[in-house]
Amino acid sequence: MSDARKRLGPVLRRGEQLRWVGHPDPTVRFAPADVFLVPFSLLWGGFAIFWEWQVLTNSESLLFALWGIPFVLVGLYFIVGRFIYKKRRKLRTVYGLTDSRAIVSTSERSFDDTPVKDVAVRVNRSRDNRHATVVFGGGGRQAVYLNTGMDFFAFGQAQGIGFFDVADPEALLRELDRVR
Repeated sequence: MSDARKRLGPVLRRGEQLRWVGHPDPTVRFAPADVFLVPFSLLWGGFAIFWEWQVLTNSESLLFALWGIPFVLVGLYFIVGRFIYKKRRKLRTVYGLTDSRAIVSTSERSFDDTPVKDVAVRVNRSRDNRHATVVFGGGGRQAVYLNTGMDFFAFGQAQGIGFFDVADPEALLRELDRVR
């Protein structure tokens, strides 16, 4: 945790105290939205691969063969790539809770923050209570893509930020209650 505190130190404001620091658990692979995304990705990818196979084996049309390639690539990302991306991002991510802000750092130079007071906060616990997700701000419809590896589908629109798949969430929730 000292590396996490060290990374977040430069973005602390004068007089601001870091109350909690944590990481997402990279072993948690699925998000609630995956109930929809996994079957959808299998259908998309399966159809795209079937289409491309049919075109390559039964058609002489170069246009149709080229047309299917982007759909196959997107399907492969939906099925496998997003989980690889999500795990790599989780391994680099650090969360921090101060007396006034929630801070998410996904690299040494990338920091997002949001106030924690007077902001809607949604807390979801895993069924076994070993993990929790805390999302700050409403985020709108785009928030469904948070923590799925499909975040880019929000097209730069505000999504809110969150602490995802935090292991042993009691300390986080205790500090969150104190600062709110």
